[in-house]
Amino acid sequence: MPITVTLLEDALRALAIEGEWERYLKIQARFRTYSARNALLIARQCPGATHVAGYRTWQSLGRQVMKGSRAIKIVAPIKHEDGNVGFRTVSVFDLSQTAGAALPATPQLLVGEDQAGIFDALVAVAKSQGFVASRGDLPDGINGLCSHLARTITISATLPARHQAKTLAHELGHALLHGEVGVTRAIAEFEAESVAYLVCHAFGIESASYTFGYIMQWAGGPTQALEAILTSGERIRTAAEVIVDAAQHHLDRSISQQVA
Repeated sequence: MPITVTLLEDALRALAIEGEWERYLKIQARFRTYSARNALLIARQCPGATHVAGYRTWQSLGRQVMKGSRAIKIVAPIKHEDGNVGFRTVSVFDLSQTAGAALPATPQLLVGEDQAGIFDALVAVAKSQGFVASRGDLPDGINGLCSHLARTITISATLPARHQAKTLAHELGHALLHGEVGVTRAIAEFEAESVAYLVCHAFGIESASYTFGYIMQWAGGPTQALEAILTSGERIRTAAEVIVDAAQHHLDRSISQQVA
């Protein structure tokens, strides 16, 4: 099955032309990274919170805190004139408590079942490449893990079935492309997720809702991403083609066995 990176290149160029990429980066920079203490306070007061910011920050982003919303109380450092540092309570609000201009898409897990059996087909691809792929327990925030030393690929069992398939395609990208030292983490993640996007597209799984946000986080901007495609395009295409062809062979064989 022929694979090209034109699809990915066109999508990324569209993001740049529409200004969505720049807007995404600017807005993400407005959200602070909170301490473990504040993260716990946020979780206790607003389980499921995703984006938290102050009242005026939300206004600057074109959103308004909805009437009746209960503020989330966290602590913020304050420096006194004598040089000592103290703490004060401040109020923030979650995205779900606001209304207004839509924020650029952040990586969203793919939901739904893997009815076509893509995951199992990709497990077979991993085996053909000398890797044992399986579902397992991984720390929070880690969807998949590829170990070239152990020749294993582990996919978080807590992910939705469709996202498990996408993540396995991503980790197969690492397996095929990143067995040797020399590629930076940013380039490796860009290449692996690009491979996953092309593989998913070949099998009718739309992963843009996750892929483009993920790529944005690693590439740093549209110019860098398009330059990366020029540099890595052939590597991405070749890896995706190997995976798709092998997975399709497995699927075709499974169908033949069922018919027989």
